[in-house]
Amino acid sequence: MIIDNLSAGYGKNIIVKDVLIEMEKGEIISLIGPNGGGKSTLLKTVSGRLSPVSGRIMIGGEDLSKMPLRKRSRIMSIVTTDRVKPEHMTGTDVVTAGRLPYTGGLGTLTARDLEAVNAAIDLMKVGDIKDKDFNALSDGQKQRILIARAIAQEPEYLIMDEPTSYLDIRYKIELMDTVKELSDQGVTVIMSLHEPELALRISDRILLIDDSGRASVKTPGEVINEGLIRELYGMSEEMYRRVSATLTL
Repeated sequence: MIIDNLSAGYGKNIIVKDVLIEMEKGEIISLIGPNGGGKSTLLKTVSGRLSPVSGRIMIGGEDLSKMPLRKRSRIMSIVTTDRVKPEHMTGTDVVTAGRLPYTGGLGTLTARDLEAVNAAIDLMKVGDIKDKDFNALSDGQKQRILIARAIAQEPEYLIMDEPTSYLDIRYKIELMDTVKELSDQGVTVIMSLHEPELALRISDRILLIDDSGRASVKTPGEVINEGLIRELYGMSEEMYRRVSATLTL
């Protein structure tokens, strides 16, 4: 995927500007920055939910904006911050919805589809809640099911907006392990994180977006060695001294 001088926003209102990055297969890219900088807006644009204000997104030499929806949904899966409320669906039903891009008009599942669903359930360790009513689950359990749905889609690109939302420390760690496993399998992961310490430990590169919408791409080592977290979040020296103790590779 190549994000070529992309500006993202709503109408003529530009939120994030001049993003330029070429992603390698299996790379983990994390977006960090203060609230309001435009991380979610950028991810919505990269996933095709918003049209670019300017610039373009290229996948395999094809402009994402011209790619048929069915093809896009086979290449890319998305976990958003939206809270879905499906009626009368179990956790398994929700995960199975990730296979819809591969089914025919009748939505018939093949043995291959069921294999992908079960693999995603196992990978996210949600077997103990898969048969429960989705709406009866806690927010953290719902989040894990929704990530499993995106994994079941078997994408080349997994895009996640704040995937650690609602997760306690155990499940955050398990999710980062899962992200690394997917990366090792060749899935390119693009996600926004509120926890810079997690981003620095898991990512190959960091996309920093400040509160004015300016974006820059750095390695985790550059972020730490150049003290970029302090400037990015507008911290005092004392604040950064306390935070920097948690920022390790």
